[in-house]
Amino acid sequence: MENLEKIKMEGAKEKLLVLEKEGVYVFHGSPELLEELEPRQSKDYDYNLKQMVNDGEPAVVATPFAEIAIFRAIISNKVKPEKGGHWSRFYNDDGKFGFETTPEVMELAKKTRGYVYVFEKKDFERRNSIEWRTAKAIKPIMKFEVNFDDLPLDIKEVEHK
Repeated sequence: MENLEKIKMEGAKEKLLVLEKEGVYVFHGSPELLEELEPRQSKDYDYNLKQMVNDGEPAVVATPFAEIAIFRAIISNKVKPEKGGHWSRFYNDDGKFGFETTPEVMELAKKTRGYVYVFEKKDFERRNSIEWRTAKAIKPIMKFEVNFDDLPLDIKEVEHK
C-alpha cells in the first residue's frame, strides 16, 4: 500500500475502520500535515503531582484503534478556547473506549480538520493495549484527512476546571 498522497474524501473514517480490522496497522492522529513523523516527548497528567510529566522516552506514538487517532487529530491541544484552555481525554472502560472534552473545545472542533497517519504495526513496539511506539522517525504508508464528522459519536462534553 504505497499511497503517500493525502487522501481527501468522504468516508475516511469508514476506510480507517476497515484498515483497523485487518489488525496489521497502527494509527497516529495529528492536526498537522506531515511527510514524516519524528519522535517527540510524550506527556501524561500525574494526578498525585497535579502536573504533566514525561511519559517514557521520546517516540512516535500510535494506536491500533482508528477512532482514538481521529479523536487526537481533531480534538488536539491546538484547539484552545479563549477561556479555560484545552482539555480532553480518552480512556478504556472495560474494553469500551470513552472520549471526553469540554463544550467549548467541541464547538471549535466543528471547524477543525486533522490527519490520521497509517503505519505498519510491525515497525512499532507494543507498550500496552492501546499504545504502540517507535523511537525512529517514520513515514506513513497512508494519510487520511479527517474532520468533525469523523469523530466518535459518543464524546461526552464535560466542564473541566
